Amino acid sequence: MQNKGKITTSFLLTFGIFTIVILLITGIVTYFSQMSIYREQYQQNAYNICEYLKSLMEIDLEDTLNYQNYFMEHYDEMDVPLDFTECKSFEEKYQRLFAKYYPDKTLGVDIEITECNDEVQNAYFTYRHAYWVLEFEKATEDFGLLYTYYVVPPGEPLYMTFVIDGLREERESGDGCIALGVTVEQEISAHTKMWEAYNSGTNPDGYDSYDNEYGKTYGYYSPLLVDGKVIGVIGAEVEIADYNHAIMLNAIQQVLGIAVVLIFGMFLLVFFIKNRYIARIVRLEQNVEAYSETKDVEISKDIEENSKGNDEISRLAERFSIMILDLDEYMKSLVRTAEELSATREHVNTMSELAHKDALTGIRNRLAYDNETKVLEWDISSGTAEFGIAIIDLNFLKRINDTFGHEQGNIAIKNLCALTCKTFAHSPVFRIGGDEFAVILRGSDYQNIDTLVAQFNEVIEQNLADKESKPWMAFSAAIGYSLYDASKDTAVENIFKRADKAMYSRKTQMKAVRTE
Repeated sequence: MQNKGKITTSFLLTFGIFTIVILLITGIVTYFSQMSIYREQYQQNAYNICEYLKSLMEIDLEDTLNYQNYFMEHYDEMDVPLDFTECKSFEEKYQRLFAKYYPDKTLGVDIEITECNDEVQNAYFTYRHAYWVLEFEKATEDFGLLYTYYVVPPGEPLYMTFVIDGLREERESGDGCIALGVTVEQEISAHTKMWEAYNSGTNPDGYDSYDNEYGKTYGYYSPLLVDGKVIGVIGAEVEIADYNHAIMLNAIQQVLGIAVVLIFGMFLLVFFIKNRYIARIVRLEQNVEAYSETKDVEISKDIEENSKGNDEISRLAERFSIMILDLDEYMKSLVRTAEELSATREHVNTMSELAHKDALTGIRNRLAYDNETKVLEWDISSGTAEFGIAIIDLNFLKRINDTFGHEQGNIAIKNLCALTCKTFAHSPVFRIGGDEFAVILRGSDYQNIDTLVAQFNEVIEQNLADKESKPWMAFSAAIGYSLYDASKDTAVENIFKRADKAMYSRKTQMKAVRTE
């Protein structure tokens, strides 16, 4: 009976050590495998946010360049509160001043911002700065990163000025305003990728590594170009502790799962050995003791029969080896499954993005519009809706296609798309038909729809007055809009139909004018 305890303890100790070793190996392999996956994921997030912010700044490069030039010369004259949360108040201040000094003019049509007086320019570019700070902060939060910013060299070698800074710091004067125009030396040895982005005009491969007050961080960069010339660099920083924590949690979860399987299997195996083989050894011991006492020859038959257990023990070893192979295959299956899931997720994301994008214009398509209307339906049902819909239709597309060819027709569609996106810069634009666009009016576009429609029609009238340009360049289009009315609108389709009817009314009016 004493041997029984020793053998069982030996088995438990052996399998316990084996389990610990396997778990350690599994944990280490899982950790480093996940580290590679998460690092690529965070790097891709950083690149994506840089490209996203750059695309926002490229929507109106002239305005962005004017804002940058003004900021670099007058940031000490701009007052932006440290705790501001919206930019509408800045915009309203600028609009009041513009209306005061230029009551009969339209910005961008009759006068450019750079032609306005100092007070109007200060208000306008302070509003633009507040807008960009909020955009950078929102993108940082949406992409799960630490910090984003936009830097411009001030003219001094190896220095960068923070034009848009995702981390707000108070001015030294302590007046409750953000410190603007912070200029910091950026040595090439410590900021290799930043200077590579600025000097090459391309996205560098890799990142800069920093040790700062936020711990270990990685910095990714993307240059902003105007007419092929780099004017600044967009930066995004990732805190290493973020993805190290995620990696550790994922590795621990996988190791715990394997530990449960291993421990459960270990106890089953020990139970099997104890009840099947150790019991036979105990019986053999009893037979030997009985023979030593009685010298009964018949007992030898029982001993001989018990000695046949060697083959079973060998098979047990063989099964143990199979168990190890099964465990190894199980681990490999876990890794393969994780890789396949990651690849599938990336493919699904890519397909989803392509499915919602119009191939000709690059804006969102009819499917994306239908999805957006579902959100609007929810807003209507919850009583929080505040939106409008504008419908724009290109005139004479068939005439252009039949006379000049479909390529010129496509150019006319893209030119109309560009005008629509520029006019309604703060609202999503969709191509819902061959020559038809829809705009879901939001924010300032919703509030200033009459002004924007007037600007749009003014451009169209200028096109119609231009007899020298080709019809796909001096194109004609009709626009109509309608705003949500809680007292009578129960579905988005109601607003759409009114906007579509208004557009066709405008189209009819334009045709009537042409026949006079």
